Amino acid sequence: MQYQAVVRKFGPAEEVVGIERAELAPLRRDQVRVRLLARSINPSDIITISGAYKGRTTLPFIPGFEALGVVETCGEEVHGLVPGARVLPVRSAGGWQEFKDTDPSWCLRVPDALSDFEAATSYVNPMTAWLMLHKKIGLRPGMRIALNAAASSIGSILIGMANAVGVEPIAIVRSEESLARLRGRLEAVIVDGADGNVAAGLAGRHGLDAVLDCVGGACASILADALRPGGHFLHYGLLSGESIPPSFWASHPDIAFSFCHLREWVHSETMGDVQRAYAEVAAMIASKVIATEVREVFPLEKIGEALHAALPFRTGGKVLLA
Repeated sequence: MQYQAVVRKFGPAEEVVGIERAELAPLRRDQVRVRLLARSINPSDIITISGAYKGRTTLPFIPGFEALGVVETCGEEVHGLVPGARVLPVRSAGGWQEFKDTDPSWCLRVPDALSDFEAATSYVNPMTAWLMLHKKIGLRPGMRIALNAAASSIGSILIGMANAVGVEPIAIVRSEESLARLRGRLEAVIVDGADGNVAAGLAGRHGLDAVLDCVGGACASILADALRPGGHFLHYGLLSGESIPPSFWASHPDIAFSFCHLREWVHSETMGDVQRAYAEVAAMIASKVIATEVREVFPLEKIGEALHAALPFRTGGKVLLA
């Protein structure tokens, strides 16, 4: 028997995620059984639970895109993985349970240099940040970039990765309290207050090579105004709950625009390429170039309390299930 967090209808996570006990199914010959030790609660989990991706999500399902585990058992046809190996089973949800049966080729090998909690937060945000900076905008020394929600977990990682190549971002935060959370060297910090001072803060800072936007809404146009012709606008979230307005496109015809979704990249690449990218990210975590703060840890069977602590998402660290 094992504990599983199960979603049987879409809706607010605190209302629709329930804990259940279930029998372990027989392990397939070509799969491994991973005993999961630590799991993150991420916005992508909550968005999926809400029903935003109904077209690719079948009810009932077990959420959780990011979880560290240890290989418990290998099917007879499995080669290359052995019991005891530390892994992140990716490419599918299912992390919010005690055991996950999965394809061994979808298991990222976790280095011993990472603690369990470091490993459990080493995939979604760090890999997304790596993808945006190194694959999407081609980060290199001398580039000028700006990012909003800079005091968030992924904002801190983006700053650390940029600093590692000598780039000092312009960081936009939502409160004075967030200033103290920022690590690394910054060209400037702009507090996005009710008086709309992002535009004022960016005045005189035109000619940016790229902006990384996870807020959306009307602020997107203000960020795009600071780009050089041909500059890259990378949109990867909607913290404002508002889409980029239609006027954005007509008023910025000379910029490059793209979205970033880690899931799409992982499903389009070979697992060898994903493993190599993950090894690069894991090395940055091990060497403290980037880090994720953990705020609270709950046992899996206390999923309701964990969701109450995690939501709404805010600065101050991740909530984990262990």
